[in-house]
Amino acid sequence: MNGLSELKGLLAAQPEPACASLTPFEITSANLEAGCVTLRFAEQPAFSNHWGNIQGGFGVALVDVLVSVAAFAKLRQWCPTVEMKSTFVAPAKVGECEGEARIIKVGKTIAFLEARLWGADGELAIHATATVSVK
Repeated sequence: MNGLSELKGLLAAQPEPACASLTPFEITSANLEAGCVTLRFAEQPAFSNHWGNIQGGFGVALVDVLVSVAAFAKLRQWCPTVEMKSTFVAPAKVGECEGEARIIKVGKTIAFLEARLWGADGELAIHATATVSVK
């Protein structure tokens, strides 16, 4: 079984939190051993700000999904995000967005990750680093 199929199966077996309906995504690639994932997010018109871009807080929510799925892919547990630093590189255009996240390092109680989100125009919009709590 490849990483993509395996991760889809693992996630399908998990209970889905209510907030997942706000950030629907498709897994487009996964390397479970490395903790690397790429996701495609469905268009969410409700995330639009006055300029037709994704409002920053909603963009960070998408990045948090990326980080969470990457951590789950490697560690097989949901890891609460305890810190995230997001840099808004460019406006995230509303529409179908792509993102990637990867584990940088896993310790006994925390893990460090990095994520990127591209807007619907294909331009890098958000770069983030995050720390998650590991049980």
